[in-house]
Amino acid sequence: MVLKIDVGETNKYSLYVDVSLSQLGEYLDQRYGAKAHYLIITNTLVADLYADSLVEGLKHFRTDLITVPDSEEEKSLTRISKLTEQALNCRADRDTIVLALGGGVIGDLAGFFASIYMRGIRYINIPTTFLAQIDSSIGSKVAVNHSSGKNLLGAFYAPQFVWTDFNTLKTLPWEELQNGLAETIKHSMVSDFSLFEFLEQHVDDIKKLNFETIKEVALRSIAVKVKIVNQDIKEQGIRVLLNLGHTFGHALETDEKYKGITHGQGVSIGIVAASHIAHSRGLLSEAQLSRVISLLEKYDLPTSIEYRDPQGLLQHMAADKKNKAGTKRLVLPVGIGNVTLVSDCEDDEIIAAWKKVMK
Repeated sequence: MVLKIDVGETNKYSLYVDVSLSQLGEYLDQRYGAKAHYLIITNTLVADLYADSLVEGLKHFRTDLITVPDSEEEKSLTRISKLTEQALNCRADRDTIVLALGGGVIGDLAGFFASIYMRGIRYINIPTTFLAQIDSSIGSKVAVNHSSGKNLLGAFYAPQFVWTDFNTLKTLPWEELQNGLAETIKHSMVSDFSLFEFLEQHVDDIKKLNFETIKEVALRSIAVKVKIVNQDIKEQGIRVLLNLGHTFGHALETDEKYKGITHGQGVSIGIVAASHIAHSRGLLSEAQLSRVISLLEKYDLPTSIEYRDPQGLLQHMAADKKNKAGTKRLVLPVGIGNVTLVSDCEDDEIIAAWKKVMK
């Protein structure tokens, strides 16, 4: 049964959840008519898996396909420039609709491209990874990276809608599911203790890739994200709490030049670092800290890193988008299922947390 979930207010759009890729063409025909031009942007890996199925459903429309390498490094202004050249070669104009087919990188890249091409054209997000389906496709954020920090160049730009086919999860390697599970664990720590317990109780089912269990986790995680986003579309208040673990995680990704560590791995380590600060402040008990670390480790997510210069990581954190007036703002867990935003973390306190996650 198709689930339709509305997101936002003034720029409201819908998530169509548990729908088939093969049904998309029929829906597009009903909504936009047969004369529409679709520009599919995807990566080489996803193209091999799903492009033929998607293009077959769009055979009655003028459709072009652009593929980019499968890498976080592709979220760059260099790639945006190349996409612009390719789109022009495909005769894309202001009536063209971009189809972002892929994970979080493609959603960010193609969405940002759509937001600036000819001052903005329409796009549809078609997330194919667990992380994208439960997190990054929800909330209208689009961006590319900069050498100084992750997602520093971006916008809030709503898609026409999001089309989520859970069947794409069946082709994901375990490492890709892990990426999304890090965000799901984050969602549970932010606002849903019962989801945290569910993840504890169903480790074996999830690691055995039990599809129905993974779908339930996805739906519960989506519910957390939508509930918070609908209260704060532009991240001026409560939505910032969804960044638990991200200030630390983004610093790691930047330090690695977006190679060698996945987003989920960075978030996992960031959750542990933030939890150490929360524990030192009395916001998180020793038992709760151990429970958080244990759950991450049960899903084979990293909870420590090899030693690196904490001052360098601190410098990367200075570019975080949550900071205000030069003050570092961190999201810290308060027990499990609740978080708080703090603005009084001293550099020494942050460095101490970094050292606690270093081997």
